[in-house]
Amino acid sequence: MQHPVQQVSTREALLLTNKRSGGAGRDLAAAIGRLEAGGFAVDVQSPDSVEDLRRRIRDSGPTTVILGGGDGTMNAAAPALRQLGRPFGLLPLGTANDLARTLGIPFDPVDAAEIINSGQVRRIDLGLINGQPFFNVASLGLSAEVVREHESEHGLKRLLGVLNYPLSAWAAFRRHRPFRAEIVVDGELQRCRCMQIAIGNGRHYGGGLTVDEEAEIDDGWLRVYYLRPAGLLSMLWVLPALRFGWLRRTPVAEVRRAKRVEIRTRRPRPLDVDGELNGRTPVVVEIEPAAVEVFAPPRQRPKAGEGDQV
Repeated sequence: MQHPVQQVSTREALLLTNKRSGGAGRDLAAAIGRLEAGGFAVDVQSPDSVEDLRRRIRDSGPTTVILGGGDGTMNAAAPALRQLGRPFGLLPLGTANDLARTLGIPFDPVDAAEIINSGQVRRIDLGLINGQPFFNVASLGLSAEVVREHESEHGLKRLLGVLNYPLSAWAAFRRHRPFRAEIVVDGELQRCRCMQIAIGNGRHYGGGLTVDEEAEIDDGWLRVYYLRPAGLLSMLWVLPALRFGWLRRTPVAEVRRAKRVEIRTRRPRPLDVDGELNGRTPVVVEIEPAAVEVFAPPRQRPKAGEGDQV
């Protein structure tokens, strides 16, 4: 007696890749194969522009949307992802991949595909800068100078990837000058003479730096910090704090938790939004809690208690 063949249900997946991402030349065949083994029928497309990317997401119907790219791709897609109403997947192909780092998604596309196959979902917050969504961090000052240096090294960014950030940081530090700013944190005005101001929605930025040791992308809070002017020796001591999120323990930084932050400067200053120069001050940054769903492992760290330092 013949037994009926068991039918494996097939899910449609739309994989949108960014040709300009730092890992765009990586062969995705193995990752696509892993998705197909997990029951997905994968349609690979490469949008021609940001608007084309958003349109394809909005027109995807019930298909599972998967983005192959870095943090710039994610931010470009963010307005459409807010409207998606279902989880999306991420294959990290960028230079820094800070959103993937924050979410615990492996950088290997094959392993990242397995996260999507597993169906594990995490609902996360978005930051809004003048109403426009972002995932990781918006900053001004030294970080914007680093981005400018990083992008000006023709071909070096692609050659060295994230290893080029320290070179860019050193070049930017040598010519950066402190600036004055007004920071309004949940209605409370602070004036500062700063080297940098950063407002984080996620946990990581800048190729693995940590906004704050207590920051999470699903905790419903922004983290804002500013760095006071410091010499080279002091900044060398601050580097581990930037790496591990220990700025609140140092004398050169002020760290706050907030729902809404407004920043004003005497003259407009460029903004670094997840590694891309995008906009100028003045800005208003707000949090949109639980804004989108993404295929990702569960959060590894416990939620901070009500009595945590703010």
